[in-house]
Amino acid sequence: MGKRVLLIQLARLGDLVQTIPVITAFKEAHGDWTVDLLCPAQLDKIGRMIPGIAAVVPWDGAAWNQRARVAERAFHPDALVEADAALRAIVNDPYDCAFVLNQHPRAVLAGALLARESIGAIVGGPLDRTLSPWATYVRAIASDRRENRIHLADAFCGMCGVSPPKLMRPMHVPVASLPDELNEIGRSEGRWIGLLVGAGEEDRLVPITVLACLIIACLNTLPRSRLVLFGSKQEQERAHAIQSLLPSSLLGRVWDTTGRLSLTELALGLTRCQVVIGADTGPLHLAAALGINVIGWYFARARVHETGPYGLHHWVWQAEGEGESDSVSRSLRPKTWPIDETIAILANKPVPVPPNWSVWESHRDTWGAYYVPAGQEPTVPRQRESIWRELHPTPVG
Repeated sequence: MGKRVLLIQLARLGDLVQTIPVITAFKEAHGDWTVDLLCPAQLDKIGRMIPGIAAVVPWDGAAWNQRARVAERAFHPDALVEADAALRAIVNDPYDCAFVLNQHPRAVLAGALLARESIGAIVGGPLDRTLSPWATYVRAIASDRRENRIHLADAFCGMCGVSPPKLMRPMHVPVASLPDELNEIGRSEGRWIGLLVGAGEEDRLVPITVLACLIIACLNTLPRSRLVLFGSKQEQERAHAIQSLLPSSLLGRVWDTTGRLSLTELALGLTRCQVVIGADTGPLHLAAALGINVIGWYFARARVHETGPYGLHHWVWQAEGEGESDSVSRSLRPKTWPIDETIAILANKPVPVPPNWSVWESHRDTWGAYYVPAGQEPTVPRQRESIWRELHPTPVG
């Protein structure tokens, strides 16, 4: 009989989507395993779209945070009883194994409490903060910003004791419809292009004026094209500001969905587009996982080789060299932006590379995802195999 295993990913949307290769690799290597997913409650519907997941266990982070704060003020036995009941509501029968992808104590503790064995970012029990070899590698890359060619999604595979998957299947969006006033998105002829107006972090926000210029150039260059703005409720103001900078003659070709879609509807809306453009943010990775070609604008601390959209034939503009840089976070903010060059990609024309940017295209092989300069033969980065052979443990049985 196959194992019952629990994959624990308690980070944000982008990190959840980056766990898909792990799940796919599990099912390739251990077809008889039952794989469940523990993720933040607000992301459970996205988790249910991931191929290979038998069940999604939602984690109410806010409730657990509140319990912790109460216990810090004055511990009472009733709090322990309540916490125990909450855990039993998640699972009565412990899993055979938990694969923990987060270094945060709450994820490590969840793995220790919900399964007989825990594997992943931390070696040992919840009080042992020793990082596993793969987690040590990921932390070193993040801290000293050294050259790296191992994608984060593939490093997650390494943490779980499996090799990157041979094949990737797109996520499946359940049968649904968009709100009535938005349901025509993607229905008429012409190219529908999704544009992500926000980002999860302040330093990854593309300036409003730049996004407006991109929309104008796109609609003027590509006849019959349409632009769909995607974003959260907090990003509605940005979307309105962008549209205020557009000529009135173009507004009829811009559809604003910001703050109006659930996560399931967001996934459906993204599938109505032929291409999606945005910074390194969760919805960009979601679009790639749905099988949509994406174009990423990577700057600040985002780096293509670590978190480029996973899959084949995605394009990423990577900021290089000069720019406004934060000496503490090493966050690079470009002075110029690849607007015309992005339009060239959309128009299938030769793509010039502007100063202080490089452009990359995604590929996959035995060792996972990798990016090469666009237009070049997909030469495999040699250092990846040696890193895998050094860090990859004996596959989990």
